[in-house]
Amino acid sequence: MNSPEYVKWFVEESTVTLEDGALLSCYRLDYTVDEAVYCDWALHLRQHYESDDELAESLQTTGLSAEEYLRSNVIPQKSDEFGPTSRSNDFTEIMISDLLEFIHKYNVPRCKQRNRSGKSLSEHGTDILAYKFDKQDKSPSTKDELLAVEVKAGLSSDEYAPISKAVTDSHKYDEVRHSHTLNYYRKKLRSINNHQQADEISRFQQKSEHDFIITYIAAAIINCEVIPNNVVLGIKGEDLELRQDNKVFLVHGKKLMVLAHDIFERCVK
Repeated sequence: MNSPEYVKWFVEESTVTLEDGALLSCYRLDYTVDEAVYCDWALHLRQHYESDDELAESLQTTGLSAEEYLRSNVIPQKSDEFGPTSRSNDFTEIMISDLLEFIHKYNVPRCKQRNRSGKSLSEHGTDILAYKFDKQDKSPSTKDELLAVEVKAGLSSDEYAPISKAVTDSHKYDEVRHSHTLNYYRKKLRSINNHQQADEISRFQQKSEHDFIITYIAAAIINCEVIPNNVVLGIKGEDLELRQDNKVFLVHGKKLMVLAHDIFERCVK
C-alpha cells in the first residue's frame, strides 16, 4: 500500500512526556483543509474496505453507482446504528497503522476492514499487528519483531483517558490472544490474494521454532490541538505500570471527529 499524502501532516513532538517524565511517542496531526489531500486520504481509507478490483466487480454485479454501492454496503455512515463509532474506531486504527508503516517502517497487514459481515461490525482480537524483519532476505532471526497494538479512539474528547485505557487493555495481551489474530490475518490475507504477507505473517506463528521479539503498544488518538507545557497531566508511567516491552503512542489534533466525517464522506469512489 502506498503512503497517503496526509502522512506529511504528522509532526513528531519528542519533548512530550507523561506527568512523571515517562517518555511516549507523541505526534500532532497538523492538517489544513486541502481537497486534493482529503480525496487521496479518502481513497486510501476506502481501499481498506474494498480494493479497486473488488469495487469494479461489485458495481458490475449490482448495477449501482460507486457512491450508492459504497454507502449502502461498505462504508459506515453517520446515520447507521454504531456508524459514527465504527468510523471513529476505523479512522483511528488506520491512522495508527499508517504511522507505524510509513513513519516507523513496520509492515502492517491491511485486511481487518475487508469483507465484513456488516458495515459497522469490527473483528475481535488484537487491534493492529505489525512486524519487521531483521534480515533483508526475511529469513528467521531472533531480532525479528512483532508489534501487538491496542488502540483507543478519543476523536471527540480532549481527555487523556484513552491513553490509560489503551495501556490497561495492552496489559491483557498474551501470546494466545495475538496468536489467534495472527492465524485470522494469515487466512484473511490469503482470501484476498495477498499471499506474500500471509507467508510473512506465518513466520510469527513459529515462535517455538524461531524465537522473535514481541513488543506491546498502547496507542491513542485524542481531540486536543496542543499538549499544554508538553506534559500529559494526570497520567504517570509508574501508575500505568509500563513494562519493558510496552510502549505508548499518542496522536492529537484539532476537531478530529469532524475531520474523520469529512474524509469518510469522500469515500464514495
